[in-house]
Amino acid sequence: MIIFFLLGIFIATFLWERYYRRHWAKNITVRLWFGADALYAGESTKLYEVIENRKAMPVPVIEVGFHTSKELDFADTENTNVSDYIYKRDIFAVLGRQKITREIPLTCRRRGHYGIEEADLNSYALFYRKHLISALNCSADIYVYPKMTDVSEIMAVCERMLGTMQCAKRLYEDPFAFRTIRGYTTDDPMKSINWKASAKTGELMVNTFDSVLSQKAMIYLDVEDNGILKYEDLVEESISVAASLSRRLIRQNIEVGFWFNGNMEDGNCDTGFAPTSQKNRLIALERMLADYRVESGSREYCGIFGKAAVSEDTVLIFITKNLNDEVLRSIKGCAGERQAVVVCPVRRGMDRNYTRTPFADSKNIVLHYREMQ
Repeated sequence: MIIFFLLGIFIATFLWERYYRRHWAKNITVRLWFGADALYAGESTKLYEVIENRKAMPVPVIEVGFHTSKELDFADTENTNVSDYIYKRDIFAVLGRQKITREIPLTCRRRGHYGIEEADLNSYALFYRKHLISALNCSADIYVYPKMTDVSEIMAVCERMLGTMQCAKRLYEDPFAFRTIRGYTTDDPMKSINWKASAKTGELMVNTFDSVLSQKAMIYLDVEDNGILKYEDLVEESISVAASLSRRLIRQNIEVGFWFNGNMEDGNCDTGFAPTSQKNRLIALERMLADYRVESGSREYCGIFGKAAVSEDTVLIFITKNLNDEVLRSIKGCAGERQAVVVCPVRRGMDRNYTRTPFADSKNIVLHYREMQ
């Protein structure tokens, strides 16, 4: 009897193990997605992980693993390994027709475009005698835009230049660009009086108009870092300054153009656009900077100055850590008579190439050293 009993146990174990090996991964789904499609570097979100067993048979032990960029800092470091990537593994016991949802907090430390393409499933046969493996395709990605940084000092210089240009342009108003109504002064011509508004208020009121030319700014960003000593932190600071300036200017209804000399992994050479007031350009700009990888290299900075046609009423903003004689000459040639700001990111205490401004003979160009925060 004992022999038959043991034989029955052996046969049942053998059949169960064969059945389990064939069907354990059947109708099991794993879904991963981020709590936000896009955010700024330094901000936090959550990664949602859903494991669902759609069959009646339970899975006593299932290990779900995935890997992604180590720039995504998971708050829960348990069952996490970090090398070139960050590997996250969690163990579950899933009953039949059960769904388990986990929320994993994380912080996006650096700009980039990150994704998870595959999840690994691991289980074990009875008595853990065999390791069973399966893989599932997943699709989860997130854009991390350049961090928001304080550009108040640079904005003050830009606004002063834009204000000077506006004062000069006020001599010529566009009769089709109505702005507002104000009280009459002796300097106003009779033709500007709004007689209907004057009748309502009992005082003479005049129409005012915007100038013929609009406020525009063009940003030229340099991401070249080809020296023996690498200054990747200064490149990242340059990118953050360019993105933050673009946000501030666009929100003030200033037409903004952008161009930079980075090589994109998809081979796209059109890494910029002419000044425009379209709000969706800001999203395109931030996504382009998120997609750029420093490892992809860069082109010559001076070679991008002629990529977009820039009118005479545009303030030029040059952002580069590579101030040398060739770049300075090219900046002067590109600026011409236009108002221009040159922003040079430096580390705190770093020796600066020029103790005196190299634009002393150019009243329209301002050099601003930007110390990293």
